Amino acid sequence: MMLLLSVSGCANIERFINPVSQKKPASQTTNQQAYAHDSGPASGQPYSAAPVIVPHMPPAPVPPSLTSAKVAILLPLSGANAGLGQAMLNAAQQAVFDAAGTNFQLLPHDTAAAGGAEAAARAAASEGAQLIIGPLFATDVPAVLAVAQGSGISVLTLSTDAALTQRGVYVMGLAPGPQVARVVAYAAAHGARRFAALVPNTPYGSLVGGAFQTAVAQNGGTVVDYETFDATAASLTSHAKAIAGQRATIDALFLPEAGANLKSIADQLAAAGMDSHVHLLGTGLWDVPDLGTQSALLNGGWYAAPDPAARQTFIANYSSAYGQQPPRLATLAYDATALAAVLAKRGSRYDEVSLTNPNGFAGLDGIFRLTASGTVERGLAVDEVTPEGARVVDPAPVSFVGNAR
Repeated sequence: MMLLLSVSGCANIERFINPVSQKKPASQTTNQQAYAHDSGPASGQPYSAAPVIVPHMPPAPVPPSLTSAKVAILLPLSGANAGLGQAMLNAAQQAVFDAAGTNFQLLPHDTAAAGGAEAAARAAASEGAQLIIGPLFATDVPAVLAVAQGSGISVLTLSTDAALTQRGVYVMGLAPGPQVARVVAYAAAHGARRFAALVPNTPYGSLVGGAFQTAVAQNGGTVVDYETFDATAASLTSHAKAIAGQRATIDALFLPEAGANLKSIADQLAAAGMDSHVHLLGTGLWDVPDLGTQSALLNGGWYAAPDPAARQTFIANYSSAYGQQPPRLATLAYDATALAAVLAKRGSRYDEVSLTNPNGFAGLDGIFRLTASGTVERGLAVDEVTPEGARVVDPAPVSFVGNAR
């Protein structure tokens, strides 16, 4: 069975139980295959659907204006990133089976094949695609846009690069700037006034570092120390010691890192005397299941991300279908595809009016809405790191009511 959630008038949650196909999405595809809701694989174990994205709008009838919907999804399906691309396509196929009507086709194209992203976009346009989901990497976006804009096709890119936003181009990736603003505001609301940061000397570090300083100022705080480190052990150790030496003057420390680097930083800080009276803050890079087991110092730290509860069913179903957990980015492909499928089912065209519904949509990564400028606003939760996994300490909003653009 499948649980559909809609918010009538953005206030009263209605729940509808509907039957769902018991077919398992195919695990391998080619860029010549098109997937429609009524043309699933002939065999496979039963597949139980995840929660389906639906618009935050009253279920008023809409005159059918889109009798056949063709949506292209551009992903790296060969080469070095084929594993990630295939996993995201698997998630998109799940969305088709969960959310699409019989008028919907998903057209996969390989951005790593000959001709790259531009050739993939041209093939999609020639097949009559009315919307493009992807590409995944920011470096591929300009080539896709050159084709899409010439053909009047809107694009839901899966990149996180907010610099790509423009009219008709929506950046679906989980942009780090709003994550920083959310967690800093939460820390300030819980008594943090003196902030410090230990930021990598990378483009990502520059982006989130700027967002951090802006957010601290907006919340009446002070940045007492701001350290940037290079990708060397000596640099990391030196700056970690410098930050730890000022621990008595710091309420909250911003660490926008992940993986081995984050563990190394935490270990260096702990060795230099940093303790839990300084609250550690992170970004969505911290949104991994085992973070609390990597270093004791990270436990109790806060970061902003989509509420993890919404995607648990999807993770379980994906793992059952494919024998492994989906990569974190897979929910982006699911939500983008489900959004396209639901709009098609309603008969809506993929135009600015339909895509930028001010009431927004509810997906695996929480509520979100597309704006005319191309940005995607999201409702984020604040999570706390624990040894058992993330614990939500401030829930994500469930509606955009009262939050005008």
